[in-house]
Amino acid sequence: MHLYIITRGMKTEVDRFVNDMSAQYFPIFIDGKPAYVQLAMRPIQLWEMVFPEESLGEVIATIRRDPGGSANRLGYAKRFGLQKMLGCKPIPKLLNLSKKRIVYNHNIAIEEIGIKKDRKTTERKFADDGRTELL
Repeated sequence: MHLYIITRGMKTEVDRFVNDMSAQYFPIFIDGKPAYVQLAMRPIQLWEMVFPEESLGEVIATIRRDPGGSANRLGYAKRFGLQKMLGCKPIPKLLNLSKKRIVYNHNIAIEEIGIKKDRKTTERKFADDGRTELL
């Protein structure tokens, strides 16, 4: 049996949940004899990356292996469905991708889904422009 779930929370708390679930064993009968199998947690992870809006191009350039391309293995229908489910919009094509940070992103598939802008506040907490993102 396969059960699909989405988790959201601090990574340390999600990791603890995954570790605890991975430690669970369930009974099964093989050839009429009782046995136990360990629950397998196979990650298909959905990540919400939170950063200042002005850094969008830098973040996209950092996660892409090919600076000129984009991850597009999901297909339009699945990506559109995920965008609707998450309340986000497609990633703009005209981004400044000149800045790129060096991060390890080999041996994993990274699918870009979409973006959602932060709400703004007029309270001056972190910036001098009078409108601050609610990260």
